[in-house]
Amino acid sequence: MNYLKDRREKKDFWSISLVILNVLASILLIVILLVFHRAQPEFETVFDRFYQLKLRTFWDLRYLDLLIYFVMSGICVSIIGLILSLYRGRRKSDHSIALIIMGILSFILLLVSLYKL
Repeated sequence: MNYLKDRREKKDFWSISLVILNVLASILLIVILLVFHRAQPEFETVFDRFYQLKLRTFWDLRYLDLLIYFVMSGICVSIIGLILSLYRGRRKSDHSIALIIMGILSFILLLVSLYKL
């Protein structure tokens, strides 16, 4: 069973930076989803109709501008992390799923936000 042992004794700078990029991508993903939720129009519910509340039926451009900056930074983090994981992540234990999800979601949200502007 000695052949299954991981030969890496300690983490080097690049593996630590890959972990940091994964954490940063996860945090950016949460921020992007929160800003997207604030930017989208409000949906009418039964209570809104009953109390005759005025709702915002258009996209909030302030949050959309902010969303574009967060999404662009998310795409940059994702691309840097994926390039780094191509060279450093050769084992199955080297995870980069957060970077892939971040890149796909950031690209989709960038298209939505640019379409709405």
